[in-house]
Amino acid sequence: MWSGLAFHFDLKTYYYQQEILDKLKAEREVHHSFKNLVVAATGTGKTVIAAFDYRDFCRANPNRTNKLLFVAHRKELLSQSLSCFRGILKDLNFGAMMVGGLNPDSFDHLFVSIQSFNSKDLTEVTSPDFYDYIVIDEFHLAAAPSYQELLEYYKPKVLLGLTATPERADGQSIYTYFQGRVAAEIRLWEAIERKLLSPFHYFGVTDNVDLSQVHWVAGNYDERELENLYVFEKAIAERRVGYIISALERYCLDPAEIIGIGFCLSKKHAEFMAQVFNKAGIPLVAESEIVVRDSVKRCLVTKEITFAFVVDIYNEGIDIPEVNTVLFLRPTESLTVFLQQLGRGLRLCEGKEALTGLDFVGQAHQRYSFEGRFKALLSRSRKTIEQEIKTGFANVPRGCSIQLEKQAQDYILENIRDAVNTKRNLISKLYDLIEVKHELKVREFFEGYHVTPQDVYSKKVTVVGLAS
Repeated sequence: MWSGLAFHFDLKTYYYQQEILDKLKAEREVHHSFKNLVVAATGTGKTVIAAFDYRDFCRANPNRTNKLLFVAHRKELLSQSLSCFRGILKDLNFGAMMVGGLNPDSFDHLFVSIQSFNSKDLTEVTSPDFYDYIVIDEFHLAAAPSYQELLEYYKPKVLLGLTATPERADGQSIYTYFQGRVAAEIRLWEAIERKLLSPFHYFGVTDNVDLSQVHWVAGNYDERELENLYVFEKAIAERRVGYIISALERYCLDPAEIIGIGFCLSKKHAEFMAQVFNKAGIPLVAESEIVVRDSVKRCLVTKEITFAFVVDIYNEGIDIPEVNTVLFLRPTESLTVFLQQLGRGLRLCEGKEALTGLDFVGQAHQRYSFEGRFKALLSRSRKTIEQEIKTGFANVPRGCSIQLEKQAQDYILENIRDAVNTKRNLISKLYDLIEVKHELKVREFFEGYHVTPQDVYSKKVTVVGLAS
């Protein structure tokens, strides 16, 4: 008589999650495709979808162990995911984690970090068909070498990949693992228009720091040089913080209502931002340690502090729905990281009308690209990003806005025109053209995307070859 008390109600999917589950079912039953990629915006519940899909798999295969492997790259994500599966499966004893020194008694239903998977040599103690159902979270990471043994060794009945951003910064495609197909997707703009996420007001604010001469290392700015400009060059750094506070006063209607997160380059940068803000009378903290995360969340929600300056712990999987202001205080070349940071403020919350995002835009290195973030923020458009900027971003999702200060807009347009057309950038531009026009138009590619034939053919490829 007591068995039903622990779970006295059924967890149910939202309608859009059920749509994705139905599409997964169709992929398997109609197309006989059991390697499935789900692309869903941050905040739409990818893990919930995976848990319900696994539950349905178990119901279709009763009286079996239905061995599960769930792979992610952070302990916090694994812990949240395990709790989610336990709730949906109504089994508080389901599964175990292998991460950070935790060693399970059984591998049957395992939630493992990719680091532990490789260091523990899991393939040495499990056969290729040991797991029936494998989930890989943040699948955009799976093109990295650390995931290849896992993907090549195991032969599960179902492979489910989850990501919000399938486009990788290095141009590698993850679609090859799924026969070039996306089983189901709901992108950021669609999630906002369907009122699943909060609208946003994005402001491109002119930055006083010139990054055009900062060295470019392995696809990113040299972080030591950035830190020097943002922290140790006191005159430049303190003037920059002054401009940031001024921008908050311009664009945030009621400072007393701000519940904000500022994304910083490093722990020293976060501490510096906190010190200068505190001197200006704005209560906040800088933190990057897991042990204080819950207390910071409480202080933000109760408005004991206005901002938390962080490095990366709020990028993924950590929810504070009350956040209504996000500051992008460092450049990020990764679209995935940008959207994860933006997503920290897109959760729906009673009383929150919209998210305010302030992105500080200075002169950029030629290899840095602004285009990706604007593509992700806009609804499907037949215009290039340059055209969207010049026409005032007519294709933002309903209820949203993008505004660029004059000098910031000039920096971005200059960057688009002068960007170095690396092979990665060419592939990104080409995919954008095909998505917009639904076909490959070589002449339009050259004329509309600041690409010359020499840019392509010097790389010993053709336009058609880039698209394949």
